[in-house]
Amino acid sequence: MALSSSAVSTLYQSERPRLQRFARRLTGNAATSDDLVQETFLRILSRRGQDRIAVEQAYLSAILRNLALNHLRHLRLGVEVPVEDSVLAAMADSGPAVDDRIIARQSLEQVLRAILTLPQRRREIFVLHRFEDLTYDQIAERLGISRNTVMVQIVNALADLRRQL
Repeated sequence: MALSSSAVSTLYQSERPRLQRFARRLTGNAATSDDLVQETFLRILSRRGQDRIAVEQAYLSAILRNLALNHLRHLRLGVEVPVEDSVLAAMADSGPAVDDRIIARQSLEQVLRAILTLPQRRREIFVLHRFEDLTYDQIAERLGISRNTVMVQIVNALADLRRQL
């Protein structure tokens, strides 16, 4: 359905409190939350004449989430970019949600850094087992050590990583 200005106004009145709470949870800042909610509705208004869109809560939340994540990313990088300058890139993203990609990348980096802190022999055994899918027997044969030594090193590696993570 094409949205009229009055329909957007009514939608703004009904959805603003929910979106502000959502934005505040994401950013931790009331003023930024208000700006993000307003920017969300500016995006809806700017699309009004371009195509016919059905505005649902999930659609509004997705726009707001992308705006908030872009804002937080810029803050983390020390780049001061007004919210409205980052909106088009957020709306064009059709892949996995930005927050999911950021979290996955950060988690992977954290795990890899932890693996690098393992003692060399333990790290080598762990990588052979977890990343190259070698069995304990294959690792023992390749490294010329006992199967029990491989098992102990894997258990110790997991314990070390659990402590670090």
